[in-house]
Amino acid sequence: MTQPTDTAPKCGARTVFWPDVEAIDAECIRPRGHEPANIHEDEILGEWNEDDLLTFEANE
Repeated sequence: MTQPTDTAPKCGARTVFWPDVEAIDAECIRPRGHEPANIHEDEILGEWNEDDLLTFEANE
């Protein structure tokens, strides 16, 4: 799992997933501009691919 740095702004892309009955919001903790750009990572969800989960770009 990628460790975010305090100095780099986070990517902030968001998705929602349903592991059970309740929905959980996920926010990408990777640095803004990370590569590959379509793979994101959240502390709870772990990695997700934009092809698998609807992903919203961060509000700037």
